[in-house]
Amino acid sequence: MWASQLPLLEHFADFQPHLFYKKLCVYHKVFDCILSQISDHPIFLSHEICPQLPVAIQLTIFLNQAGHYGNVISPEDVAQWAGVSVGSVINCTHHIMITVLDQHNQFLGVPVVDPL
Repeated sequence: MWASQLPLLEHFADFQPHLFYKKLCVYHKVFDCILSQISDHPIFLSHEICPQLPVAIQLTIFLNQAGHYGNVISPEDVAQWAGVSVGSVINCTHHIMITVLDQHNQFLGVPVVDPL
């Protein structure tokens, strides 16, 4: 049986922001901004018998995995931390990546250089 550590993030966001940042590699305000920009994406509409995890949890799982890449973390580690299956970690990662890539121009910008 896995016990999710996700509820700790709310406490970290309110009382220990450095621990929130350490786990997700973004500050809480940045997390909220990203969440508000991706929440309406059609990929998060559940048309299946088994409903999806809330968008905030999917984003949390993605940021935890993306922020600790390489040998530091595996999908199994993230699954155990979040209290979900490895398949859910993979699905969450795919959903967030599709959303970010679809909204690429809103998330990423090329710096404007003033002509001389």
